[in-house]
Amino acid sequence: MKIKDKIYCTCIGVYSGQLTKRKSYIIEEISTEDIKVQNDEGKLKWYSQFYFSANNEPEIISINIDDPIENIESDAIEVTITFSNKAKYWMTFTTPKHLDKILDEESYFSSKHFMIIKHLTEESIKSTVLKLDEQDELIENCQKY
Repeated sequence: MKIKDKIYCTCIGVYSGQLTKRKSYIIEEISTEDIKVQNDEGKLKWYSQFYFSANNEPEIISINIDDPIENIESDAIEVTITFSNKAKYWMTFTTPKHLDKILDEESYFSSKHFMIIKHLTEESIKSTVLKLDEQDELIENCQKY
């Protein structure tokens, strides 16, 4: 990386108001471990090189709700997430009430790829996926196809 190179934010860390994941920034100055860029607030600021890459990460191009939502308070809905590099992942959204129903029938519940939300709506599912992606927690909560 050198001054005036275009770099891409790969992780916003604690800088959610200052950086945007996958957005490009121009390097203004470089030190051993940090780079100075103009952030989303229009300020020149130093950030660790850890937050950036010369390559843009794949973007989410679709969030597909695979099952019909029949009961927003007690259901399990599979969702497919497709990225611009053609990678596909899936996860299941459910509610606390559905979890109670499962635990009435089984003695345990494995939550490796389940995301528990209060109400199953298209808006709440999509906003949860985007929030998980913003916080770099999406892929670890999904299963790859």
